[in-house]
Amino acid sequence: MSDTSYDSPLHEAPLNHFQPDDFMYVPKEITQLKALWQERTQRSTSLIVPSMSNEHSKLVPDDIHHSHWCFNIPYAFRDALDIKYEQRKKDKKTYMVWTQGPMLSFNEGDTFTSKNQNCALQIIFATGMGWDATKNEMYQGSVVFEEFKIENKKYTNIKQHSCNQMAFLEILITGSIL
Repeated sequence: MSDTSYDSPLHEAPLNHFQPDDFMYVPKEITQLKALWQERTQRSTSLIVPSMSNEHSKLVPDDIHHSHWCFNIPYAFRDALDIKYEQRKKDKKTYMVWTQGPMLSFNEGDTFTSKNQNCALQIIFATGMGWDATKNEMYQGSVVFEEFKIENKKYTNIKQHSCNQMAFLEILITGSIL
């Protein structure tokens, strides 16, 4: 564990404060997505976000509930998280349900601000995930992003990072850039 202490909650410390050993767990959202990694996977009704709101089958904007994540994820990013509102049929009755797929697809230009408003991440290049049939495994894509420090509403570029789509999701959840 790093020897610098912070009086504020964990996600308010600067991102470069954290070391890979500081987190001895894998977020449940990562484990949940990996469980869907199969050649012909079916979408799950178990989402990586606690809930999505719908009001009489109408989507409610800005309502991805993810209170324990370090970064804000606006409702518009549900496709990047492979969350879809789909029609299903059971006993000849049609209904709508939120479903989770396994393929993340964050894109160039996507920008995320930390919940404490002291850091932002902006993707400058990305390739989405997909099933690699020749290797019989999930291709995890790639993400190149820039980290910005926010002070007095001014964004200062700190550093450029690269990782795969799953690692980027883990950064959004934990706030730790490995």
